[in-house]
Amino acid sequence: MNLDEVFSVQAVADLAGPRVYPRGVGYHADGRVEPVAGGDQRLEATVRGVFPYSVALWVDDGGPRWSCTCPYAEDGAFCKHCVAVALTVAPDEVPPFSSVAEPAEPTEPSVDSGLTSYVDGLTHDRLVEVVLEQSDSDWALRERLDAEARAVRGDGPDLASWQRRIDSAFAPYGDYVPYGETDRWASDILSVIDGLAGLASAGHGDAVIVLTEHGHRCNEAAIQYIDDSDGWITNIEWRLAELHLAACESARPDPVALARRLVDLELTSELDGFRGAAATYAGVLGKEGIGEYRRILSPRWADVKGQEDRWSGDRFSVEKAMIGVALGSGDPDALIEVLSERDLHPRDYVEIAGALVDADRQEEAIGWARRGLAEWVSRPNQLSELRALLAALLEDRGQHEQAVELFWDGFEAAPSVSSYRALLTQAGDDSEAWSKQCIDALRTQLAAAMPNDEAPRSPTVSSPSVPLIEILMYEGDVDGAWAVASGYGAYDRVWSTLAKAREKTHPLDSIPVYEREVLAHIDQKKRRSYRAAVDLLAHVQWLADSAREPEVFSVIVERVRTEHRAKWTLMEMLDGRGW
Repeated sequence: MNLDEVFSVQAVADLAGPRVYPRGVGYHADGRVEPVAGGDQRLEATVRGVFPYSVALWVDDGGPRWSCTCPYAEDGAFCKHCVAVALTVAPDEVPPFSSVAEPAEPTEPSVDSGLTSYVDGLTHDRLVEVVLEQSDSDWALRERLDAEARAVRGDGPDLASWQRRIDSAFAPYGDYVPYGETDRWASDILSVIDGLAGLASAGHGDAVIVLTEHGHRCNEAAIQYIDDSDGWITNIEWRLAELHLAACESARPDPVALARRLVDLELTSELDGFRGAAATYAGVLGKEGIGEYRRILSPRWADVKGQEDRWSGDRFSVEKAMIGVALGSGDPDALIEVLSERDLHPRDYVEIAGALVDADRQEEAIGWARRGLAEWVSRPNQLSELRALLAALLEDRGQHEQAVELFWDGFEAAPSVSSYRALLTQAGDDSEAWSKQCIDALRTQLAAAMPNDEAPRSPTVSSPSVPLIEILMYEGDVDGAWAVASGYGAYDRVWSTLAKAREKTHPLDSIPVYEREVLAHIDQKKRRSYRAAVDLLAHVQWLADSAREPEVFSVIVERVRTEHRAKWTLMEMLDGRGW
């Protein structure tokens, strides 16, 4: 079998899984794959991510095999870089990134044609019998049928029964759910939420509003008895909040009554599902509901807005609720009034400028955005969203050069791969010239900070060598990045990536890097660390042999044996390899 036979789109999706596959599709669509060598049975390529990674795909015993130099693939995982390369040989048409769906679960071979004709021939009584038998063991089907039947009769669902089901799902183990049980616990709850969604589809939106609010309270109580290391409570909260909003949009409850319930949910909850609800529900609340929201909140806001500590008491939750009212009413002046009760942060300027844009007050929006950039110039890493908003406003006015200069200012203030990429994206057709300007600026700063004739040292966080190395690696200039690292120092993780990228062409350069990693593994004094050190030594041996200088490896092994001879477990592993 050839590459295009074993790396079909579906095969690639199955190998990568639903989380990794769409990311690889994005890399493929962006043209990040640079083939190096290939044939029917093997393909080697470089994929440009934050760093360039070397990928190999090949066929062995009729099946797919792969390797990548990225950390994610170290244990054999099929990473996004492998996906990007595999899609260059896949015989199927690759769907666009925006439309990629999660790979379907494997199914049994289809027998639909025969089954359809069989079911079509069943009598009415037999069909009724089959459906009712299935509903006895499938509560979701039973509840769906019951909800549809009640809707036809004009009856509502059995709220008490549904509330008991919700209570049972949230607290099945008494007063504590250990970490090992949280996946199952969450799965049962999500299944109930799916049932509630079916209830809403059957036309019982009013009931779903009540039941999702009950579920929200149960979820909040679960904080006290769940080991939620995986963040299930947050996921459940957002599912409930989304369903609650959809039910409100469908059922259109009384806006004043809804506003009162939402205020209570927002101000009495630690979770964020109903935070800023007046803005989220503005289309349902309307002018009347927003007015009621403001009427309830105004006296509470007057009581707490003078508190110096915005995190204490009710101040934070009431402030967020007032911001929601201002956004929901489309009144940027009200938003400015609320936010001006404290020092403004970059996100505040984004909200103010956005509200002004929505109110068709672009000139004021530009002024507020510029003010935010000026006041927070010392925190450039927090200004990306505000800078992007201002740039979009300037572009709308035909001021492309000024928009690009914004991102140049951001790069100068905080050079990094992300600020570099943002600048080049904004620059468009002029990206090549701006790329050169960025790299030249960093080289100039580096030369001034540390003459090249000084001994290389470990860089500080603010050293221009850090972003310069990463940018050169992003651009695929591994040799240039290596030269900067050799002249001015680099972090261990960068050395490791550089070594992997250069080992095929410069194996002897990579070996000292791997030697440091071997010694670092040994210093951890754990069996698995010794095993990692020995595995890396095997790789060093292969590199030394490929460079026809096996003595380089012998010197390293001798050093390990001399310096760590007291570590008997390590010595046994070395003996097992015949070293």
